[in-house]
Amino acid sequence: PIFEFTELFSKPLGEQSDVVLKEMYSFQDRNEEMLTLRPEYTTPMIRAAITNNLLNQLPLKVFGLGPMFRRERPQKGRFRQFNQINFEIFGTNDFMADLELIVIGNEILKTLLPNSKFILNLNTLGQKNNLSEYKIKLSKYFNDKKEKLSDESRAKIQSNPLRILDSKNESDITISNNAPTIYDFLSIEEKNHFADVKKGLDFLKIKYLENPKLVRGLDYYCSTVFEFKTSELGSQDTLLGGGRYDGLIGLLGGPDIPGIGWAAGIERISMLMDSIKNMKTKVHLAITEKKYNSHIQNIMKYLRENNIPFYWNYKYNLKKSLSKANTNNIENVIIIGEEEYKNNYYSIRNLNSGEQFKLKDNEIKKYLND
Repeated sequence: PIFEFTELFSKPLGEQSDVVLKEMYSFQDRNEEMLTLRPEYTTPMIRAAITNNLLNQLPLKVFGLGPMFRRERPQKGRFRQFNQINFEIFGTNDFMADLELIVIGNEILKTLLPNSKFILNLNTLGQKNNLSEYKIKLSKYFNDKKEKLSDESRAKIQSNPLRILDSKNESDITISNNAPTIYDFLSIEEKNHFADVKKGLDFLKIKYLENPKLVRGLDYYCSTVFEFKTSELGSQDTLLGGGRYDGLIGLLGGPDIPGIGWAAGIERISMLMDSIKNMKTKVHLAITEKKYNSHIQNIMKYLRENNIPFYWNYKYNLKKSLSKANTNNIENVIIIGEEEYKNNYYSIRNLNSGEQFKLKDNEIKKYLND
């Protein structure tokens, strides 16, 4: 469902996270229950898996696709209602699961954005006990430098010091550059896990940037975290991000099993897709009289089946149709008149060259693609 009980999000996401503090759309229903339009997908998917007894056979691999809602300032690549696709694996802590999801993300982005430059950023946050020790050290470090921090970062020193690491404020960045790193707090097991993930990426020839400041924005993350970033969308530079959330499923009332997943913003990806940017109407239809409807329906069916975008303005007037095609800079017009109808062919006029051809419907695709 698009909305859930508010408590599903407030604790797991972090009561001091930006999502919970500033971005959730929460409201009271007529039974005085607090409900929230889902701001992210992982916790609802876990809740659904627990509710429907899907965690009896592990690992469980699931995906989701749908709208999310966050009350944040709309800007390029950021919307108050937006769509995400999510992939999740519940029930294994094997580093191969980390690798599988990163590879899936990489393949999806390579397929959709063959001409865009994006880079995989990679980090580890260790397990919860490592992270707790690290946060204490980090809070002390930032507290000693608080006079030089931004007001927003000063407010996070005790409650959420990790979030200072990915601040966009220049002064915060300078101070963060010398901050302690999580690597000094990792267990041998966690170091080995992260090393195995990197070896796997090296073996598969997937380039990555090891980024110790990558922390993600929600409290449930631990161990491997990753983001695919681009420089083509301004400040909203993350196309796809995720990581491990071992402990989250137990926190939500399920068995204490590990999990990992990622989410990708569909609008951000689509903004970079050449296939969308270059998708334009290839042909206009120009029909002279209503009595040729069967011939019209036949060509429309053919064009749809062959994924050829077309436009018709519902005007049975050759002059007006040609004028509309000229205005829209359309190169080809398919004409249906008495001769075309009687002899079961179509006339195609190239508006750039002025040439006109007689073609059967099964010849049109080849002509347009040549």
